[in-house]
Amino acid sequence: MPFQAAIIDLDGTMVDTLGDFVVVLHHTLADLNCHEVEIARVGRDFIEHTVGKGTEDLLRRSLAHAWGLPDDDAEVLAQLPQALARYKHHYGRINGQHAEVYAGVATGLARLGELGVPLACLTNKPTAFAEQLLTLKGLRGHFRHVFGGDAFERKKPDPLPLLKTCEALGTDPARTLMVGDSSNDARAARAAGCPVVLVRYGYNHGEPIEEVPALAYLDRLDALDWATLNEASGPAV
Repeated sequence: MPFQAAIIDLDGTMVDTLGDFVVVLHHTLADLNCHEVEIARVGRDFIEHTVGKGTEDLLRRSLAHAWGLPDDDAEVLAQLPQALARYKHHYGRINGQHAEVYAGVATGLARLGELGVPLACLTNKPTAFAEQLLTLKGLRGHFRHVFGGDAFERKKPDPLPLLKTCEALGTDPARTLMVGDSSNDARAARAAGCPVVLVRYGYNHGEPIEEVPALAYLDRLDALDWATLNEASGPAV
């Protein structure tokens, strides 16, 4: 049976947002009176290996890393509410300023649109920030729906967000393609019964993406061949 729609991740799949994360986290840590040495520990490499499981997870692990404490340390957990408030403040004003759309994304989305493929963006980034970023980068018009990490009770890699997105699209999960950049996306897709395609250039926690089972691996989003994938799909992976 042919695919009915596609669900596409945002950070690391459509937009390289590491620059935004670095600036926002550094401002947040400074607001918490962190020393410049502690702030420097939360660099681009650390963030690239950490991002993907939602804002609260990123903040908790960043605070712990900056202070040299376990992720579940009581001091870290006590500071999370204030850190989250400062993070949201800074992200709202910085969102998109240090981010770039990956090559081939706009063309790939346009081609899917020309084929009449319904699209939804599903990300663990808060919905308001996802909407803002997609609009700033000229991508929002490609999507029927945009759902962030605060849209449902649970985040990826839980399957619930994918199942709810399929409901919104009116499609069968087994006939809805998930396009992402990490094992986080693949785990969610497998649990939801969605086939998954992964891009090679994203943020997969420092692990080779080809080690994650998928229907296909892409160097660019415009390399996604809808007709060939339909022919090769078979059971969801």
